[in-house]
Amino acid sequence: MSDADVIRAAIEAIADDAHSPQHIRAALDARSRHHRQRRLLLRVAGATASAGVAGAGGFAAYRLARPDVTAFPEIAGGPGGGWLQAAPRWRPGWLPDGFGLTELGVVVDGSGAIVVGRTWRRPQREGEPRSPSVSVTTGWLEPYSAKSTEAGADGVDINGTPGRLTTYTPDGGASVVWQPAGEPRLEVGVSFNDVERARSVALRVARSLRRDPGTFTIGPRPGWLPEPLADQPWLYTLLAADGTWLQSVLIRTTSAEVSLNAGPAVESPLGTEDTEEFMIRQARARRSTRGTELFAEQLDDRNVFAYASVEGIDLTRIVEDFDLGPAPDMTWYGSR
Repeated sequence: MSDADVIRAAIEAIADDAHSPQHIRAALDARSRHHRQRRLLLRVAGATASAGVAGAGGFAAYRLARPDVTAFPEIAGGPGGGWLQAAPRWRPGWLPDGFGLTELGVVVDGSGAIVVGRTWRRPQREGEPRSPSVSVTTGWLEPYSAKSTEAGADGVDINGTPGRLTTYTPDGGASVVWQPAGEPRLEVGVSFNDVERARSVALRVARSLRRDPGTFTIGPRPGWLPEPLADQPWLYTLLAADGTWLQSVLIRTTSAEVSLNAGPAVESPLGTEDTEEFMIRQARARRSTRGTELFAEQLDDRNVFAYASVEGIDLTRIVEDFDLGPAPDMTWYGSR
């Protein structure tokens, strides 16, 4: 399978797996970065709107909660800021030891955030294929919801509100879904290899949720989009790990989808064969002759890879008109 096929499969699955972690590597030689970037894009499939939407940067509410000494490395970001504030509404009062915030996200509909989520993980351990995760999501939207295979479900009580505790195959994940009176739908998603541990953690986190008055800022937003993508809600994700960051935007309909990944360590899967080179906003760019893949180098100080699931979508115009916003503030990374 070619790199382009791998990336295509990853992007098509971006909202289908609620429990896989996402990692991106920086300051490596070209070959190492290439292979690790491909692994990252596979893991982007773990970003979901149902059990941990990964999302936007600049999470100011948690800056003061960041410990002075942490196992999570510092990540160089930017000034942050943007055009839309998203409110998570809730935060865990309890998390497993060593867990820190690694992903923020939102589904945007017009000028509002209709789904907001965050994911906490512990630092990756040597030899561990992926680290356990805990995610809390407020709201729900079917096109960006998780589609894991259920292994079983039970009715549960979450602080006086009836809920549903579901376990999944094959990874031992679990989720709790409930809806407090007058509130949006809430979901806690947990990824552990041990099913009983996943169930226990999911229930404990769900019952520990407390009000959160904080907000975070969304910087990027699409400009021109073709029909029928133009009026669709879209998923924005900010992934953070191991010294750098990745922004992702996904716009999905029943018949097509477009995604855009941007960050300091994003690399091109495109060679010189069956591609053409041109310029976008003073940035060097290359696109496939089929028009479904496009890479731009140092566009607004970050690399950009865009993908369309079907031919005939004008990726060049989408990227030209896309507002990437300022580089995200990353001081929230690793906080509780």
